[in-house]
Amino acid sequence: MDEHHSPPEPLIIAITPPGSRRRRIVTLSDGRELVFSDEACERVGVQVGMTADADLLEALEREERRANAHEAALRLLDARPRSEHEMRTRLALRGFDPDTIAAEIDRLRGAGLLDDQRFARAWVEDRKRVSPRGTAMLRYELLGRGIDPEAVDAAVDGIDDLETATRLALRRGQRYTGLPHEEFLAKVGGFLRRRGFDYQVTAEALRRAWAELQQHQPPPGA
Repeated sequence: MDEHHSPPEPLIIAITPPGSRRRRIVTLSDGRELVFSDEACERVGVQVGMTADADLLEALEREERRANAHEAALRLLDARPRSEHEMRTRLALRGFDPDTIAAEIDRLRGAGLLDDQRFARAWVEDRKRVSPRGTAMLRYELLGRGIDPEAVDAAVDGIDDLETATRLALRRGQRYTGLPHEEFLAKVGGFLRRRGFDYQVTAEALRRAWAELQQHQPPPGA
């Protein structure tokens, strides 16, 4: 009776040293050459002479996915800060599995590269500087990026909508100082509402801006 024996597991017979491309070639005794990142090799601890069984190769593949996810995440962060929700979504769109994404989110948090509270504060400060708007719109934008409501509340705390709206109305209103009152209200009011200010804040900001701008208008016939 013939006996069938499973072929022996291949051994690792060579590993190219780390190179400029941060990749290593792992050569097996069965002739295969497998390419893995430096990070995956270091995390698994591969060495010449080790048995390249299924468990070892699975561990290398898992760490390779994690290394690739980290590289993708760093590229995303190079472009601009991201919320956790954004990062999860972007990595999922790039084809990474949930376990790999969860591990990467934990890694970024631990490194201080992902912090929703800091993201929310930076978002608000950027809007104040570049494109001021009302707290309702700021809240909408941050919640839409998956920021926790408590972090959103902390980020917008202390913002004075009336002060912001009045400043915007004065700046915008300078374009329309020669128009009748109703046209001024329509044009500047529409601008403020598009920036997320409610009716009451908009009305008071318009009243203040109109009054101040009229003080600097030359009298009729001057």
